[in-house]
Amino acid sequence: MQTRTRDGLVLLLVGVLLGGGLAWLLGRRQESPPAAAPRALDAVPAGALLVATLDLPALRASPAFASFLREEREIPGLGKVRDVCGFDPMAGLTEVAIAIPAAGESGDFGLVAAGAVQDEALLACASKVIEARGGRPVVAGLGTFRAVRDSSAEGRGEIAVRPGGPILLGGGAYLRAMVDAAEGRAATVGATAAHDDIARAVGEGAARVTVVLTPEQRAELGRELALSGAGRAPAASIVSGGAAVALGPEIAVHGAVLCDAEAPCADLGAQLRAARDARAEDLATRLIGLGAVLERIVIAAEGKALHARVKLSAEEASALVDRLASLRGLRQPSLGPREPPAPAPEGTAAPRGDADAPRGDADDAVITPRQRTSPDDGGAR
Repeated sequence: MQTRTRDGLVLLLVGVLLGGGLAWLLGRRQESPPAAAPRALDAVPAGALLVATLDLPALRASPAFASFLREEREIPGLGKVRDVCGFDPMAGLTEVAIAIPAAGESGDFGLVAAGAVQDEALLACASKVIEARGGRPVVAGLGTFRAVRDSSAEGRGEIAVRPGGPILLGGGAYLRAMVDAAEGRAATVGATAAHDDIARAVGEGAARVTVVLTPEQRAELGRELALSGAGRAPAASIVSGGAAVALGPEIAVHGAVLCDAEAPCADLGAQLRAARDARAEDLATRLIGLGAVLERIVIAAEGKALHARVKLSAEEASALVDRLASLRGLRQPSLGPREPPAPAPEGTAAPRGDADAPRGDADDAVITPRQRTSPDDGGAR
């Protein structure tokens, strides 16, 4: 074989091998799964008393709940979210988790939101809200996150976000605990079996809440029941509880309680059935359409677990949610202008006006759906 021919074949072979190797590598890259998006529960620290999760796409697709998520949201006192921020931060979110720690300062809580996150736009929006409320926004690094807070209200809530999410809302030490959990430096709620046990008991749902009592809380509950004359009440045996709402052609609600023994769970079931029957006969309950739903709730003890189950049609659920929302709206404080108070008669103390009332801070500017108001509100409570 001539040298030129041999060299040509060698170059061809090398080219085929390199080309095949490159194609194999590209194929491997295409076959490899994309990086998993952050989950809300991955930023909830271990040791939570309460954990609630919301599957936003499922709720948006449900006729019973979609109207609430599609409502034009407002920031109380400032106006529509889109007008203030230029975008709706909730539009691209897919999952929300709310947590209350079992230990910590009173009022501690954390909120985690996952999905399509515009981190820079969100920080700019939060800063604008703080400024509009008369505060001083400060943006600072917090691990891989950037957080914004009101420096004129130290110790209050902060919002932290990183590219790709999640968004964290909390205060002080608990916000930092959420950052540590999200960055893998601390255990998450998923590492504790107690919340997993009650979550399995109630099953999957578009909305789910689980509560796990600490030994100290259970002991305190037992003492309070004893002082009330209840003795060793069945409720003292509760270890955890929860509920899940599954969406489909029917709305299925499944609640459960886990006890430390079988007998107290059975006794608790008997008490709850009696309470259900009494409440179902209540006139106010029947007027809002809840009486018929209560009558259909099946309460049954299964070993150390107590289950309560009920199913509603989508139409029933939608009507019930609307009625409950209307009742809630009647109790909402009015955000509109109010008439000035009449002067107080001579010799009497003047009623305290808005100027003397406790002021909310920038952290109270939670983005909420537009509130329904009623002429009977009588202004802020």
